[in-house]
Amino acid sequence: MKDFFKSMFACILGVFVSGFLIIFIGISLLIGAISFTSTPTYTDRPNTVLYLKLEGTLQERTKEDPLAFFDENTYITPGLDDILKAIKIAQVNPNISGIYIEANGFSGGYASIDEIRQALKRFKTSGKFIIAYGDNYTQPEYYLAAAADSIFLNPVGMLDFKGLASERIFFKNTLDKVGVKIQVFKVGTFKSAVEPYISTQMSDANKQQTNIYLRSIWSHVVKGISADRKLAVYTLNNYADSLILMQDGKQLLQEGLIDGLSYRTDIEQKLADLAGVNSIDDLNIATVPDIVTLKKYENNSKNKIAVLYATGEIDGINSTEEGIDSQKLVSEMKKIQDDASIVGVVLRVNSPGGSAFGSEQLWAAVNRLRKVKPVAVSMGDYAASGGYYISCDADRIFADPATLTGSIGIFGLVPDASELLTDKLGLTFDGVQTNRYGNFPVINRPMNNIEKKRMQEYVERGYNLFIKRCAEGRKKQETAIRNIAEGRVWAGADALHIGLVDQLGSLSDAVKWIAKKASVTDYKRVDFPAKKNIYEEFIKQLTTTVSTRVTRSVLGENYRYYMALKKIQHIDPIQTRCEDITIE
Repeated sequence: MKDFFKSMFACILGVFVSGFLIIFIGISLLIGAISFTSTPTYTDRPNTVLYLKLEGTLQERTKEDPLAFFDENTYITPGLDDILKAIKIAQVNPNISGIYIEANGFSGGYASIDEIRQALKRFKTSGKFIIAYGDNYTQPEYYLAAAADSIFLNPVGMLDFKGLASERIFFKNTLDKVGVKIQVFKVGTFKSAVEPYISTQMSDANKQQTNIYLRSIWSHVVKGISADRKLAVYTLNNYADSLILMQDGKQLLQEGLIDGLSYRTDIEQKLADLAGVNSIDDLNIATVPDIVTLKKYENNSKNKIAVLYATGEIDGINSTEEGIDSQKLVSEMKKIQDDASIVGVVLRVNSPGGSAFGSEQLWAAVNRLRKVKPVAVSMGDYAASGGYYISCDADRIFADPATLTGSIGIFGLVPDASELLTDKLGLTFDGVQTNRYGNFPVINRPMNNIEKKRMQEYVERGYNLFIKRCAEGRKKQETAIRNIAEGRVWAGADALHIGLVDQLGSLSDAVKWIAKKASVTDYKRVDFPAKKNIYEEFIKQLTTTVSTRVTRSVLGENYRYYMALKKIQHIDPIQTRCEDITIE
């Protein structure tokens, strides 16, 4: 009891202190922000090079980082949206002489990297230079750098080029130790998202589909590098099989994978020479955040094309990103629908899916929207399962060859945590109910046979509705969709051949198609939802951190069990979600 009161007092004190800190830091941030906004924005100057620093994990949209106010060394990795915008401005800006790409520990999906590569190729039509430098190159960095005129590597640097691999983590043994059993209900031979919970290895069907889409994506990547570097595809595959990560830089130069071995200082002088100035001191460097602030390159047309972002899991809990709140996104679609100045919409989907219920609500909203305005879908790294569900009714679907899509299937997960709750935590449950299934579903007991039967029937109805939505949207017979469904994941290039997408192309291609469909040549792009400003991000991050610390302080060692239960509690039992796929 003494420990209980100590913990409670610590909790109350922690909340009080945290509240005081929030107010204090909030005021400090406000003062700093006022000071910040009073300083001049970036000034456009001649002999400028756009510095494209590849660092961190590439996200769809740039996200404000409140810590940057307090630490000038904090680097905010630009989102794909700002990178594409900066390259587009640099292409037409007479003060920009070229682009300098620096590899510095970067990762991103190959479909997103393709977006940047295509923007760089459009930039090249201006006649300006692009050079890339890296102390080391990861495989995604090298794929992007291949679009440059020249690739330079540090004399003692390394280049990773080895092909693609995908590895899964299986939780069954861990769940067994914790005392949680996952009761699974699914439709689709290839619907492999459930496998980590019930198995310790990939099924044969999953290995088959993974092998096929990996080879499709790798073929696309190698063909791109082959065209850029003027090296045969078979030669590149031979290099990939030779573990060139360990090869000497001189060998890489001899094999044509790079154009030179240089230290960073030498590259800086080369940039000055290419920009037409005498020394690095006369060269102006502009970052992506600098360039996107140049308002004079914004189009002020009264005609608007909306780009609506649907990124992350649908109505899911994800500690690394917010995901898709279906209710909020439906509201955004209603705003777009009612705005007469918006002539068309591009739905940018980068989602592995999620809640079946949320997916259906978004499908209905897209269906209503396209009756008023033309709607195209631009697929990012993922538009699978629920991500495909919300895409299938668009007027036209664009995908990258490396996009992972399809996965038309559905599953349900109902945890049985009776062993964890009763045997490990010592909890017991008792209650009354008026009817046989009054407490269904619960996680403190396993489901009986009748409950399992009803759940499977519910999942199958959801699958049939998914098939129907896809057939209507794609203007195909349901039998044709069933033949390519079964939860199977397809790479974008293969999805084109089977009719799941209409065209291989970028976000820019989708926007241009909408403009043509709406019969406008002059238009302004407007992005939805509006990004959170730095104050909103600050309050969100701070309150989340305080809540986590207080809960951890009170629960101590039991905090991990609390988090496990919290996640289980918030999982939508019925999911249209692709498995978590990491391609390396």
